[in-house]
Amino acid sequence: MTPGENFIVAIITQAIEDSAYTGLSEEKLVFKKEAIEWIVGNDPEYVNYCKMVALDPESIRNKIINYVNMSFTQKQKFVIKNPKKKNKRKKAWVKNL
Repeated sequence: MTPGENFIVAIITQAIEDSAYTGLSEEKLVFKKEAIEWIVGNDPEYVNYCKMVALDPESIRNKIINYVNMSFTQKQKFVIKNPKKKNKRKKAWVKNL
């Protein structure tokens, strides 16, 4: 693989890891929500990145959905709905949980 392809694979891998996050960090929970939306929401960037490294976006998406637990725990939902500090970025997506 070229360095560019390795970078793209790293981005996809990080999104998968972020989507499976089980901790309670407010910042990482924002990353989790964004990663899930990026993968599951048919984001054109996700589709292009998959194609650039010869992966079928739909097939990879289905495997991620089937094998990665992307659900939010009750504690995570509590942290999201009761943030310790105000964050405009979070407010936009808290309503979608």
